[in-house]
Amino acid sequence: MKRGRAPAEKAAGSPEAQVEQIKPLLALARELLVLRDGKSREDLWLWEHTVRVTRLARMLARLPEIGDERPDELVVTVAALFHEAGWAIHHRDGQIGPWQILSRPTSDLQRDLAAVALHERAGTLLAPEALRMAAETIRQCNDRRTALPEAIVLSDATNLDEVGLLSVLRQFRQHQAEGRPLEQLLRTWNRQLEYRYWEARVNECLRLETARRIARERLKGVEQFMATLARDREAADLAKHLKQAGLELPLELPLGEW
Repeated sequence: MKRGRAPAEKAAGSPEAQVEQIKPLLALARELLVLRDGKSREDLWLWEHTVRVTRLARMLARLPEIGDERPDELVVTVAALFHEAGWAIHHRDGQIGPWQILSRPTSDLQRDLAAVALHERAGTLLAPEALRMAAETIRQCNDRRTALPEAIVLSDATNLDEVGLLSVLRQFRQHQAEGRPLEQLLRTWNRQLEYRYWEARVNECLRLETARRIARERLKGVEQFMATLARDREAADLAKHLKQAGLELPLELPLGEW
């Protein structure tokens, strides 16, 4: 459901002054999003994702193609820093394990939890209207019909981070947790190409044309990486060298998938 937008109070001062204003929010977000296991070891998976999305969102917010109603950069930054807090809350409540984080699309419930966490942790550090707008941005960024510029920017930043080699790392992390072989990662990629999965996702999930263009460029890099991964897994380069030298390849062992 769309919610109305009231004129946001633009943060006063220079860009440097805005960075100083954001610094305590960065510390709060990091404290919330860096997870720890039973031995107090840090898990940076969720936090590093948030850092990447925040960087992307701040740059996307400056694109002229967004239109006359410019996104409030402070609001975009704050929303990006806290938009995935629902995962951390569910993890600390014991509802999900660390390997499940970011393994599926963030739910509306998790967005609501993130907006509440923003109010609770940063309520005294932001002007009321900026706080309201940041929470609203978090809630609306899942809505493809939203007209809120900040939500559009955050949505594209989140989806763009899920395209490219980082998506391969995410799948590899999940496969490792579930004990799946590397071969399945390659099969999944080939099926995605066959069914034009990424083409459809870029067209449906990214609203800014610049973000779509960059996503397609990233996918070219993934295609090259996966081809190299398949080559190295099968030692196809060494096999080619032996064949060119007139040497027979050793018989394949019945190893199955590895």
